[in-house]
Amino acid sequence: MPRALRNPGVIRAAQIVVGILFGWAALAKLADLSAFALQVHNFRLLPLAAENLVAMLLPWVELVAALALVLGIRPRAGAWVAGLLLLVFTLGVASAMARGLDFACGCFGKASATRVGWGKLAQNVGMLLLAWVGTWKPAGTPREAAPSERAAEPSLSR
Repeated sequence: MPRALRNPGVIRAAQIVVGILFGWAALAKLADLSAFALQVHNFRLLPLAAENLVAMLLPWVELVAALALVLGIRPRAGAWVAGLLLLVFTLGVASAMARGLDFACGCFGKASATRVGWGKLAQNVGMLLLAWVGTWKPAGTPREAAPSERAAEPSLSR
């Protein structure tokens, strides 16, 4: 991986961009949960009983990840959560495309809905790559000791 991408500023910028995007998406979904539940239904991946639960919980998970990323509170953990969600979203878009489904994805709310297709797939892959960069440790960051190594260190407290 290029050293320039391990620059702390590049990693932090990726975290902030993903955090802003996830915050925007979460707030747009929370503003109209019933519309988002319909969007979840359009993917036809979940049992009907789970669709509303996912529609109610997912925006909150996105919002927590967004706050972690933007505020810099455990931003790498926020980037991992965002990245895993983006992986699931990307697989969902690919699945919808493979099954020939044609609908507007409500990923960023009704106002900015885009059709499921190659553009949405490319958008998700781009955000997934940014989230991946956000999980990296900056160059020069000391490696954290493994638990077995920490146990071998002498304790200063008595």
